[in-house]
Amino acid sequence: MKKTFITSLVICTSLSLVIRPVDVQAIDFSKDEDRYIKLCSSSRLTRSNQKVCKQFNSYLKKKNSQLKKDIKETKSEIIDTSDDISEVTKKISTLNAKIKTKEKEINYLLNSITNIEKDIEKKEEKMRERLYVMQSYYNSNTLVDFLFGASNFTDFFSRLNSVNDITSYEKELVEALSNQKNELTKQKSTLTNAKAALQSQKNSAAALQKRLIALQEKQKRELALDQKELSKNAKAQKEIDDALTEMANSLPKDDSGGDVIKGNSGDAETGYKVANFAVSKLGSPYSWGATGPNLFDCSGLVYWAHKKAGVRGGRLTANGYARSGKAISASELQAGDIVAFRRSGSSRYHHIGIYIGGGIIVHASGEGSTCHGNHASIGHVVKRTPLSSFSKYKKAYRRLY
Repeated sequence: MKKTFITSLVICTSLSLVIRPVDVQAIDFSKDEDRYIKLCSSSRLTRSNQKVCKQFNSYLKKKNSQLKKDIKETKSEIIDTSDDISEVTKKISTLNAKIKTKEKEINYLLNSITNIEKDIEKKEEKMRERLYVMQSYYNSNTLVDFLFGASNFTDFFSRLNSVNDITSYEKELVEALSNQKNELTKQKSTLTNAKAALQSQKNSAAALQKRLIALQEKQKRELALDQKELSKNAKAQKEIDDALTEMANSLPKDDSGGDVIKGNSGDAETGYKVANFAVSKLGSPYSWGATGPNLFDCSGLVYWAHKKAGVRGGRLTANGYARSGKAISASELQAGDIVAFRRSGSSRYHHIGIYIGGGIIVHASGEGSTCHGNHASIGHVVKRTPLSSFSKYKKAYRRLY
C-alpha cells in the first residue's frame, strides 16, 4: 500500500510542474506540415528533433484552437459562394484539400498520443522501481513523511533536492514525467479541436456538394429549355426572314418622297417630332438589330426616333410594338404613329414603319437577319414608301406617344 501511495503521490504532484512556453515562432511550420508530421511521427527522435516537434505540436494546438473562427469563415464562404458551377466546384476542391490535411493531422495526433502514453508508462515503472529501492534502503517511512510533508510543490522539490540519496536521475525522471503528462493533455485537446474542425469541413463540403448537384440539375433543365426555345426561335426567325425578304423584293426600291404633315389629334407636336427624326435618317443603311444613329433595322428606327422625341419606352420588336401603346384606326393616322405589317395567315408582325402623313411611311427596309448594312445600293435603307405598296399585308396602327 505504501509503495502504491508513494508512487501515485509523486506522479500526481509532478503534474503541476510549470513548463516554459516554447517559442513557436522559430519555424514556419505552415509551409511544410507534411514534412514535420513525418518527422515527429518517429518513435526515436534526437534531442534537437524533440525540441522541433514540441514546437510543431504547439503550432498545431494554436492552429486548431481557432476552430470557432474557422467554422464561421467556412460558413460565410458557403453563403457568399455564387450559384456558379465552376465556383462551387472550386470551393469543393479547396475544402477536400483541407479535409485531407486535417485527416493527416488527426492521424499524427493519435500516433503521438499513443507514443506519449507508452513512454509515460515506462517512466512510471522506472519511478516505482527507484522509490522501491529508496524505501528498502531507509526501511522506514521517514523519507516519505519528509517529502510529502511539504506545504506546496516548490517546497516538495526543495526537500527532494536536500535528500542526498536523491540523484539527478530521479529528479530528471520526475520532470520528464511531468512534461509528458502536460504534453499528453495538450495533444488530446488539440485532437478534440482537430476532429471538430474536420467535421465542420466535411459538413461544409457536403453542403456545397448538394448545391453543386442542384445547380447541375438546374443547368440540365435550362439547357433542355434553351434547346427547345432555340428550335422555336429558329423557326420564328426563318418566318421573319422570309417575310422581310418578300417585302423588300415586292416594294419599290427607291424613296418615294413626301413631307411630314403635322396632325391635330392628341399630342400631335410629339408625333411631328417623331416623324421628322425618322425622316432625318433617310438613306441610312439597313442592318439587322441596329438602333442607330447610323444603321437601323425597322424596329430600331422606331425606337431611335421616339427616344429622340422624348418618348419613353424600351426597345421592342415589330411584333412587340404592334401590341404596344394605343390602338388607332387607319382613319386616325397622323405623323408619328406607327404601322406594323404581317403576312396573311401569320399571327406575327414582321415589319414596321412610322407614318409621316399623306399616305406615306418612313421605314428601314431590308431582308432581316441576313442583311447587315452592305446592300444600300439595292434599296436596303431607310426610305419613304406609300402605304398602298403594302396592300397585300395585314396592318396594325398604334400610337406610342
